[in-house]
Amino acid sequence: MSEYPAVRPRVLVFFDYACPFCYLDWPRFKRLREEHDVELFLVPFELRPQLPEQGVPIEEIGGGHSEHVEEHMSRLARENDLPLTFPSFMPNTHKALALGEFGRDLGPSAHELVHEALFAAYNGHAVDIGDLEQVLRIANESGLDVEAAREAIQSGRYDERLHQFQHLALSFGINATPAALICNELLIGSRPYQVLEESLERCLVRASDLAAHEGP
Repeated sequence: MSEYPAVRPRVLVFFDYACPFCYLDWPRFKRLREEHDVELFLVPFELRPQLPEQGVPIEEIGGGHSEHVEEHMSRLARENDLPLTFPSFMPNTHKALALGEFGRDLGPSAHELVHEALFAAYNGHAVDIGDLEQVLRIANESGLDVEAAREAIQSGRYDERLHQFQHLALSFGINATPAALICNELLIGSRPYQVLEESLERCLVRASDLAAHEGP
């Protein structure tokens, strides 16, 4: 893609930690960043804010998958060397999303580390990421200050930020995850890597055409 102008496209990745396809799609976005130097910006989108703090059995919200879909998901997990399980409960993810924001404020490396740890905890090991002590255990294992994380979560420090991210997603017409905004092209649902790459290609073509039209 060296024929395009020197721009670094931004990709907004909308996710919830209890969204298994968000978890399985994350390696594709990392690959897009590695191969094409895009900027990934993680946008938390709390899918079920109305859930009780203790979560609910998965069958109460129709969150199960068919055998065919589970086989597909298992194949994706194996391809990316990700642990995968199919939890029997749906957690309230607000505390987990707040911990993700706590990590964001510590810098990109800490943010991505705790982001992946939270994803794997629920989707890979069926950990209840709605439970504060489990969330803080993940913080500790990710090298974060546990007491500072506890204070941030319990004080509601990130509630308004999470609300703003929710509003941003809704303003784009997003009401489910996974979803991604590649430049100005919105993709909703899990997409193969080739689809992401083709969307990025269209983005860079438009940027090149715009630069040519505007001139020096």
